[in-house]
Amino acid sequence: MARERSRSPRSSAVQPGQSLAGLSALLLGLERRPDRRKRCEEMLAKEVPWLKTEFFRATDGNVDTVPDEEVSKTWNTRNNSLYGAYEDVHDKDGKLMYSAKDFSDPGVEYEFSPGERGCAHSHYRMWQQVAEAEGPTLILEDDVQLVFERIGGGMSDGTTFTARLELGMREAKKKEADVLYLGWSGHGDGNYKHHKSRRGRKNPVVRKAEYIWTTVAYVIWPQGAKKLLERAKPLNQPVDNFMAWEARENRLSAWVLLDEGDDDDTWSGGIVTQLDFNGDSDIKKSDGGDQGDDPTEYLAKKS
Repeated sequence: MARERSRSPRSSAVQPGQSLAGLSALLLGLERRPDRRKRCEEMLAKEVPWLKTEFFRATDGNVDTVPDEEVSKTWNTRNNSLYGAYEDVHDKDGKLMYSAKDFSDPGVEYEFSPGERGCAHSHYRMWQQVAEAEGPTLILEDDVQLVFERIGGGMSDGTTFTARLELGMREAKKKEADVLYLGWSGHGDGNYKHHKSRRGRKNPVVRKAEYIWTTVAYVIWPQGAKKLLERAKPLNQPVDNFMAWEARENRLSAWVLLDEGDDDDTWSGGIVTQLDFNGDSDIKKSDGGDQGDDPTEYLAKKS
């Protein structure tokens, strides 16, 4: 999510309204990255002091055991192919390994990178906790950023975040949402690639999600967590792809929250962004992704 970030956040202290009453957050982070946890907790304490936040230890794919029945070891690009910008893949000698068409049919098999598998398992474990909760939970990854230059002008901070989230939660309740993305990249109502948008005036606060990447910040309701867990037997895609596909197939009622200035042409928006997405990520994208990782490193061995 490439948007300008501020290095000197303003102080914000606003009390939430009824639609945010009881909302708490799980802050996901690796134990070996206390620097990220410290930055994020300090930002949240300053910008949204009303938000009760609990640190959630992430599964470290490099050292922790991930059960195969919860997260598979490999995944196939077929579901992601309509949305991912796949290109021909060559080996180090220039020989074609997979053509761009192969990524859609029959799809290319990749091993999860350790970071991807750990991330997927972390969200799986959080869904297990949310499924037992009485109300919605806000999931935050430790690179979330609340202070940035808004598309519509001006700076986002805790005050704008709280006000916009309040509007979003009201709309989400009306829509009986399972998931509400607060930061997002991809396709929703207004720039669908598979579904057809209905004519008429669109909601200025939330839009139906078709296929959304990024799990940096989302609200999830217990019924949504249960739906995802029911389908994750095992979780067989990187976690954002997995959630996106469930939404695309209408098995998950997923919505994106718009910031002021977001419109039909907005591919990456919302009320949060990510801090240094390309420069400080602990997760390699097995298929290369927008980060430009090596798309051959995690190719599954052909049987």
